[in-house]
Amino acid sequence: MQENTSNVKKHAFVSATKHLFSPFSRRKRILLFFCAFLILIWALLPAVRAVTLVLNTSGRSAPQAALAGIPVQEVQFRATDGVRLDGWLALASAHAPTIILVHGFKGSRSDMLPYARFLYKGGYNVLLYDSRGSGTSEGWDITLGAREPDDVIGAVHYLQSRTDLTDKRFGLLGISLGAGIALMAAAREPAIAATVADSAWVDESAQIERMGNITRPPFTLPLLPYEPALVDMLIGAHLADSRPLAVIAQIAPRAVFLIHSADDHNATTPLAGEHQLYVAAGEPKQQWIAPSGGHVGAIKAHTAEYEQRVLAFFKQY
Repeated sequence: MQENTSNVKKHAFVSATKHLFSPFSRRKRILLFFCAFLILIWALLPAVRAVTLVLNTSGRSAPQAALAGIPVQEVQFRATDGVRLDGWLALASAHAPTIILVHGFKGSRSDMLPYARFLYKGGYNVLLYDSRGSGTSEGWDITLGAREPDDVIGAVHYLQSRTDLTDKRFGLLGISLGAGIALMAAAREPAIAATVADSAWVDESAQIERMGNITRPPFTLPLLPYEPALVDMLIGAHLADSRPLAVIAQIAPRAVFLIHSADDHNATTPLAGEHQLYVAAGEPKQQWIAPSGGHVGAIKAHTAEYEQRVLAFFKQY
C-alpha cells in the first residue's frame, strides 16, 4: 500500500516536472518575462524622462574666449542662492550701461555671442554667462526657469559691486527659456531698467502636460503620473510656480520689449503666448512680431532690423 502511494507521488512529480519544462511552458515563461520587462520599462519611463529633462549634457563644454569676436574677460560670480556662475564681461566703457544676456534651454554663453557683438558695437557693456548646470558653471542640472532668476539677480549684484563700472544702469535680454527667466528676474529686481524677451513662454503648463504621456502620432501612450513630482524634487522647486505671465505686470514702470516670430511652432512658446504676455505687461511696453525666422530665429532672418529695434529700445529706456 505504501509502495503504491509512493509510486503515485513519484509519477505525479515526474509529470509536473515534465510539464514545467515542456517547450510550451518555456515559451510561456519567456512571454511572461518579456511582458514584465515591458511593464518595468513603461513604469520607469517617467523617471528617465525627468532626469533627461533636467540633466544637461549638451551644453557643458567650456566656451572659448578666443572665438568671442569681442574683447572679453573671464568673470565669476554667485547666484543669490550661492551657485557659482562663470561668464564673460565685455567692457565698452565704464560710463555705459551693461546688458546681461540669458541663454536658452541647455545652452551656454556662446549662444549669446551674436547678441553680445552688436550690443558691444552699439556702445554697451555686455555680461554673458553660463546659467546653472550649463557651460562651466556649477550645478549638475538646469531647473527649467524655477531657480535661474537667482542667477540673473546674482549677475546684477556682481555688476553693482564692480568699482570700474560707474554706470549702474542694467538691461536684460533673454531668449527662449532665458526669455521667461529674464521676465521673472526683472519682476523681482528693480535695478533692471529694460528687458528684452525673445520667444518667451508664459508658464510651464505645456511642459507639465506632456509628462502625462508619450505621443508618437497617431499613437499616445499614457504614463504613470509621477514625473512632475520627480522633476520638482530634482530641481528643488515647484515647476508649476514658474509663470512669467503671472509676474510680467510687476516689471512696470520699467520697460519690456517682446520679440517673437510669427512662425514660431515651438510647443512651449506659441505666438498666442506672446499675445498673452503683451496684454498682461504694464507700460512702457513694445512688441515686434517678425514675419519669419521660427523659434528664436528673428535675429538670423531679419538681422539688421532686429539689431536696430533692440538698440533703439535700450537707448530709449
